[in-house]
Amino acid sequence: MCNIAGIDIASRKFDYRIINDNGASLSRGSCEMNYEGFRSFLSDVPEDTVFIMESTGRYHKNLCHFLSGKGFRFCVENPMMIKNYVKSTTLRKTKTDSADALSIARYGLANYDRLRREKCVMDDEVRNIARRRQEVAEDIARAKTQLKSDLALAWPEILAVDVFTYSMLCFLSRFSSPDEVLSATDGELIAALSSCRGRALETSAEDIKGYAIGSIGVTGYADLVKDSAEKILFLEKRDKALTKALVEHENKVHAKELEILQSIPGVGEITAAHFMAEVEDISRFATYQKLIAYMGTDPSIYQSGESHNSGHITKHGNRSLRKYVYIMAQRAIMYSPFFRAYYDKKREQGFSHRKAMIAVMNKLTKIIFTLLTRGDMYKEES
Repeated sequence: MCNIAGIDIASRKFDYRIINDNGASLSRGSCEMNYEGFRSFLSDVPEDTVFIMESTGRYHKNLCHFLSGKGFRFCVENPMMIKNYVKSTTLRKTKTDSADALSIARYGLANYDRLRREKCVMDDEVRNIARRRQEVAEDIARAKTQLKSDLALAWPEILAVDVFTYSMLCFLSRFSSPDEVLSATDGELIAALSSCRGRALETSAEDIKGYAIGSIGVTGYADLVKDSAEKILFLEKRDKALTKALVEHENKVHAKELEILQSIPGVGEITAAHFMAEVEDISRFATYQKLIAYMGTDPSIYQSGESHNSGHITKHGNRSLRKYVYIMAQRAIMYSPFFRAYYDKKREQGFSHRKAMIAVMNKLTKIIFTLLTRGDMYKEES
């Protein structure tokens, strides 16, 4: 066994405690989160040391990349795991950065055999692309809700058409109220409609003028409509670029895995790419149960004496993975007779829609784990 360096990371500095295989303290210190701080830290580290730190969202990533570039082995652990370990070993509530670093090091020592077998997983850039795309998609959904709200005041009649097509969004960014439409010439309206790229606009200039005549809209909200329409156009452009980057990367790294995932009815290229961006390597998980736990849809367990109950799902896992497996499960129910029958069976057993969906998600995850582990394509069960 080698030495363990426990690292407690903050935004501008990090504290570390180094212990040997007997738990004896070898070194301690605090360094700045910059190149000189990293170099100073390594000068105090004995040979044959494993570095362990909590996942902080983003602050730990620079140090991870630095250690990786120097050829050192490191592990990034879920903060909940370390917190639970500390609770199980002491009743004291000593909370300092140095004490936290020592707790992390002791956790690493107690779990050394497991950590040694696991791969040094560094937050890959593609996962950040996937999560940024997810954020943009959520922003688009919010912006669309806002546009409908703005139009309900500025021009409620126009909601009779699909205002979220590229063409209509372009039009609304120029003519966002009945007054503006009625003040424009037919030529200006036709030019605005015909200048929009993409799918041809089914609504004519004459139709739009019809929606404007006698409208009960409030002109003062026109600027908000323009703002919302332009925001959606901007976000959709970002979404397109991020989607392209995500899919291209995953096709280079996980082409076979994407092909396997897309063999499941209803699973498309984008959801498959998100799945692999979060999972990275299926061999990280010894069993499908561990993959389900990583996703956070495993049930919480309460046992005391003769009592043994299962509670709600833990939700301690990967939120992004959970979201996209849910989407995959929804699609599988729509397009796969097997998953549709499984969902219906759970509903007949008295499961609520939510619990039935979780059951489908876990069933799908089990099948995906098996397919990716074996390298097999999905075949619908009869």
